[in-house]
Amino acid sequence: MRYLFISLLAFVLMGASIDDARKANDAYNNGKYEKAISLYKQAIDSNPNNAKLYFNLGSAQARAGQTKEAIRTFEQYKTMVDTPEDRAKADYNIGKVLSDMKQWGKALDYYKKSLRYMANDTDAKHNYELAKQKQEEQQKKKKQQKQNQNNKNQQNKNQQNKQNQNKQQQQNKDQQQKQNQNQRQQQNKQNQQDQQKKQQQPQKMSKAEAQKILKALEQKEKDLLKQFKKQKTKSSKSKNEKDW
Repeated sequence: MRYLFISLLAFVLMGASIDDARKANDAYNNGKYEKAISLYKQAIDSNPNNAKLYFNLGSAQARAGQTKEAIRTFEQYKTMVDTPEDRAKADYNIGKVLSDMKQWGKALDYYKKSLRYMANDTDAKHNYELAKQKQEEQQKKKKQQKQNQNNKNQQNKNQQNKQNQNKQQQQNKDQQQKQNQNQRQQQNKQNQQDQQKKQQQPQKMSKAEAQKILKALEQKEKDLLKQFKKQKTKSSKSKNEKDW
């Protein structure tokens, strides 16, 4: 696989831009990408119409992880060049930046653009096929993750439904127990009230008991009358006796 590359500055630069560009290339080749970015920008300030400086700046930005800035710089570079080869290189590098970001769909689009300009570029073809494979793997992985998430959501839903069902059953059970308890309390209260009323009401006697009591009263009355008569007779006798 071909990685990002820079264009050798085999062209005439003016003044300080020559020194800045050479130092920038050295910094880039030594992996000092932040320094290379700064030096390329200085060279661009001195020579703003030099397209290759933009191309190299974009490569340094991509290496430094400044992906969005790199893509913008490569796009700007494309507006400054006319040859299919130059545009193909820019699209290839943008495709590589997007591949590093695992944005395989967008990377495929730029590799296609690069191949339109240079159909025989074996590196672009290789990267295109690799990006296509990675995209399919990514889509398959996302699909599997989605399926796993759906399964997990369904399991959670089933578990939640079961918990809700158990909770409802427990609530119904508690409610039934409470109703039963209330009914028992009401029944006990009613029984107590009935017992109190029964105690407060005069007890009804049977007919036999009433007759027995009546006979007892009649007998008592007879005894009292008999006794009264006896006392009266005795008193009369005492009065009739002479007092000698």
